[in-house]
Amino acid sequence: MTTIDPATPCDLCSLPVGIKPFSLTTAEKTILFCCEGCKGIYQMLHQINETPAPSQDN
Repeated sequence: MTTIDPATPCDLCSLPVGIKPFSLTTAEKTILFCCEGCKGIYQMLHQINETPAPSQDN
């Protein structure tokens, strides 16, 4: 598991992402956000539909 520095800037508003950042994984990279709102706005602006991770129950 990768440790993320809480001071890492949000990819939308540049505020610190904190100790529990919201992440969005794309084919190119994982994008980090300070809150669910920033994540949602980024997805809307860039027309990104997040693909859910495969279920571990299978």
